[in-house]
Amino acid sequence: MKAEYKRDLQHNYLILEAPDTADEEGYDIRMAMQNEIPGLLPFGMSGKNGILYFQYEITSKQALDSIYEKRTLNGRDIFSLLSHIRDTLELLRKYLLNPARLLFAPQYIYLTPDRQKVFLCYFPASEGETPVTELAEFILKKLDHGDPQAVELGYQFYRQAIEENFSLRKALKEILESAETKQELPQPDFRFGSDRQTPEERKESLEAYSETPEVLRQQAADTYEEEYEVIHKERKRHSGAKTDAGTRSGKERKKKDVPSRLFQMIHPAVLLSGLFLLAALEAVYYFGFLDFTGAGGVFFLVISVEALINKAWRDRREKRQQEQWFEENEDEMYQLLREEMYETPEPETQIGETQCLAPGMMRRRLHLVCAREEDSERMPEIRLDRETLYIGKLKGESDVILDSPAVSRVHAQLCCQEQAYYVKDLNSKNGTFVNGERLKPQERCAFAANDLIAFADMEYRAVWKHSI
Repeated sequence: MKAEYKRDLQHNYLILEAPDTADEEGYDIRMAMQNEIPGLLPFGMSGKNGILYFQYEITSKQALDSIYEKRTLNGRDIFSLLSHIRDTLELLRKYLLNPARLLFAPQYIYLTPDRQKVFLCYFPASEGETPVTELAEFILKKLDHGDPQAVELGYQFYRQAIEENFSLRKALKEILESAETKQELPQPDFRFGSDRQTPEERKESLEAYSETPEVLRQQAADTYEEEYEVIHKERKRHSGAKTDAGTRSGKERKKKDVPSRLFQMIHPAVLLSGLFLLAALEAVYYFGFLDFTGAGGVFFLVISVEALINKAWRDRREKRQQEQWFEENEDEMYQLLREEMYETPEPETQIGETQCLAPGMMRRRLHLVCAREEDSERMPEIRLDRETLYIGKLKGESDVILDSPAVSRVHAQLCCQEQAYYVKDLNSKNGTFVNGERLKPQERCAFAANDLIAFADMEYRAVWKHSI
């Protein structure tokens, strides 16, 4: 699917080239375009050289993959995202629109900077061109593994997304209703990103999750059912290999252990009580209180009751052993799952002695300083000492706050990669400029010392400065 970005004087657009089979006069396309349906990006159509293009208005909105390029999804984020998708699907049913036309690739899912709204693209793509599994895999890779609720929701959504005859509407209903019923997720405040939680909020969330350990343990067992079976079978295989490699002396030891094996299969109380009742039955028959038929009936009745009692005891013991095994090995299972998605982190190096900082060890970094002296008081200096910085006026989502009505809530992104510096416009309304040239939406441009970088009406100059 071909995609590009364009802007006019005040708006930014995502342009998608429609397939040859697209029907621009179709009922669903016209209905979605003419009605401002909440949850869908407003769009229009245009043709050029016989090719149909769909133009989606994305001004001041951010793509899901861009937002979480350097962040992780916590349980609240996933719950809120899936809730918005569920609500959008319900609206599509009211308008008789086909949900198979929604694009679920992370680069086509947009959010407002305050994370209060989610927008999807309604596009005449072939069914399955951007399947739900793309979104499920993205969530799986970006989820916060330190958040138990994020792990549960992420793996539960992924497991259902890869099943045959998958129904997105039904799956979301089950997942979200289950989470709401358990009341383990706080009501979402639509602030995406675990790095945006305060330490107090993080502590409260963890305390809420720790109140129901048994429920979470059962949820984890359900979520990792397949992985649990794999590990369990693997251990049984190793155990069987060791048994097959045993010598004749091992078989002789088994013969000596017949009494202990018998008591493992039959509870001692059941065995002793059964023998006592059979002896009493034989005495009753011997003295003539019961005939052969009556004694036989009582005999089989006693055996049946003893068998049921013994079976209940064995089932309870096996269940207790299985729960104990899971408790001891749940960390191991979780680590196996995590290693499938992430590389094993390198071991921490030992902390050496503090060294004296010599003048030659000072590092040069680019700083953005106010280009006009009269604006220096309202424009903070920007130090490019991190790999990624977000520029805007929305507190909590921007690393550098610029107090100007012309600056968007999340305006631009500054990056430092391999000693090179880049600025990227994030669909800002009034634009980002490098040496007077306006960047396209989502365009990334390299800059160097003495270049002029402007975020709307706030102009900076890049200069070298020494820092540690």
